[in-house]
Amino acid sequence: MLSHMEHTPTHFLGQHQALDAFLEARKKLLIDYIALTRNKKTLPTPEALSEFCSQLVDYVSAVHFEIYDYALAAYQTTQGNARVLAERIYPRLKESTVVALDFHDKYTPPLDEATLMELDNDLCALGEMLAVRFNLEDRLVLAISLLNYLNPEPADS
Repeated sequence: MLSHMEHTPTHFLGQHQALDAFLEARKKLLIDYIALTRNKKTLPTPEALSEFCSQLVDYVSAVHFEIYDYALAAYQTTQGNARVLAERIYPRLKESTVVALDFHDKYTPPLDEATLMELDNDLCALGEMLAVRFNLEDRLVLAISLLNYLNPEPADS
């Protein structure tokens, strides 16, 4: 997942400020996810888990409130069918958002011992969801990139 993500920003960096910030947030989320899953012998601190949960919610929200709207606007600018984008990618992104929000709700303090015993399995499931989501987001970013290439803004005179 990390090696795939290392290639994504190089293709799209600098095209749009929101995309740059989004890709940087995704990279940080993945690094923090790996840090949480790395040590199987001890549980993460409640603070680290809480910080990750907050970061996860901020990240998945960005797709819905910044990137998706930008993608729809880009499609409409080129007289493309934004409905195709909405019907194919958005529902799957929405499903993964629900998984992320459920994880957040479950692991936001206060936590009991029984909940913490499920953390390893839930982190594995979250990782699988993030891998699928990153792929969908890459498709969305690629669509934006292609639209920007096909419909460049006029140069200033």
